[in-house]
Amino acid sequence: MTQQDDTGPVAAAQPAAAPGQSSLSDPRAADQLSPGRPPEPAGAGTPVGQPAPPSPYLGAGESVPQAYPAPPQPGQPRYGSPSVYGQRSFGSARQAFGQSGYGRQPGYGQQPGQADPRLRSARGGLSSRRDPALAAPWERLIASMLDWIIIFGLSVLAFLSPLLRILHSYQAIAVQNTDLNSPQAQAALNAIARNPANERALLFWFLTMFGIALVYYWAQQALWGATLGKRALGLRVVTAADSSRIGVRAAGIRSVAFLVGPAACMLLPAPLNIPGGILWLADTGLSLLDSRAQCLHDKLAGTIVIRQRRLDQQAGSAGRSPW
Repeated sequence: MTQQDDTGPVAAAQPAAAPGQSSLSDPRAADQLSPGRPPEPAGAGTPVGQPAPPSPYLGAGESVPQAYPAPPQPGQPRYGSPSVYGQRSFGSARQAFGQSGYGRQPGYGQQPGQADPRLRSARGGLSSRRDPALAAPWERLIASMLDWIIIFGLSVLAFLSPLLRILHSYQAIAVQNTDLNSPQAQAALNAIARNPANERALLFWFLTMFGIALVYYWAQQALWGATLGKRALGLRVVTAADSSRIGVRAAGIRSVAFLVGPAACMLLPAPLNIPGGILWLADTGLSLLDSRAQCLHDKLAGTIVIRQRRLDQQAGSAGRSPW
């Protein structure tokens, strides 16, 4: 009697493997026959002997990479296509970057000898943004100097006698002392300056000078829109809103605000006169920084200073008087 081993029935029940089919030596077949492992669903693997279907991740003729990326999403480019990322995306990014102007050097894309408009605007500063009808700061400064010469002369004429007496006292000390820095000459000069009569005369003289200045600026600007100095330079004070004639109120606010700084600087004793000097400089220097060339007293009164010829041109085109 022939002895059968344990594998006999299995071997007898298993048909011989046909060419191109799997046998028990195939690992997948062994796994399916192993006890305790559920059978693999149909269609999960590729039948042995049949060529594998083309990969959805690769193009024709491409080799299998070491690791597959994530499956392609609907509407997204396939793995390994450089045309979208390398040409369309980066090209459009470069185009947008160039159009926005970021990273471009001044003069980029300009013709030889042609300046960049950004550089022209930066060089021009406030002068390029100002209306040519506005008076320049140097014109206003010269007009103010002419006005102060007139005001100073009128105040000297009003106090000519006491001022001449003080002047003669100083001249006598200069004749008696060849060295004005000597202790004797300095004591004599201090005595003249501290004389109560001389102090009252100088104080009244300064008060009269600023009183004349107040009437001088207020009356002329309210009546004619310009002082004598401004009229000599061809300037006119008008409202900042519509370039019309300023009223008595605006002329008064402008005159008082203009004279506060000089009066505090010249009438108050040191160091109380320092804020007045700072206010005086700030009021005058603001016209150099302001786009409409307005000083502080112009902003408070709502006025600007323009050239008279521009008013004449506007009036001529409208067929009416400048005022």
